[in-house]
Amino acid sequence: MIKNLMRCGAIALSCIAICACSSDESQEQESAPEVDDSAILGVSADIENTGISYCYHRYISDAETRKILEVFTGDEYTYGRLTLRTQPKKRAGMYFFVMFGWEPDDIALGCKIELSIDTSDNPHPRTFTFTVPETHSVLREIRLGVTGKDWPDSQAVVNAWKIVVKSPSGKVITEKQSWLWGLNAKN
Repeated sequence: MIKNLMRCGAIALSCIAICACSSDESQEQESAPEVDDSAILGVSADIENTGISYCYHRYISDAETRKILEVFTGDEYTYGRLTLRTQPKKRAGMYFFVMFGWEPDDIALGCKIELSIDTSDNPHPRTFTFTVPETHSVLREIRLGVTGKDWPDSQAVVNAWKIVVKSPSGKVITEKQSWLWGLNAKN
């Protein structure tokens, strides 16, 4: 008990010493920065440093999306990622894992994400639009799932893809495409 009291006393003295070293002038200079509403992505004019770090895709079966925790809670466990699906009740399908290169707080809620894909089983590219819910905390990685009747064949292959992120007002924030999509656009 005496050791615990001595340890607490040492911590208290350290805190007092740190507080005593700071002066009023330094506290005035270190005031909290004001929040700038124009820094929200999609509102700010400076979006040069924004972008999609990577995007990869793979087919995920219904069983792979279910975890043991779901048995106990009844809720889908998404490991802290935002998962958006074309058919919310269906889980099997092609998923695109999109990692953004900016801080999660900068992503404007209500953004629209357009995913265009060219597949081996469909001669024409298809575009799917996902809306980031305004009630969800957005993280840097988002999973976009083309599920249910939108991706009926587990053997289908993605030939090319393009992702466009738009602000709620419709302004293009960033976009990324596969190299093959870029070749198709040039021809």
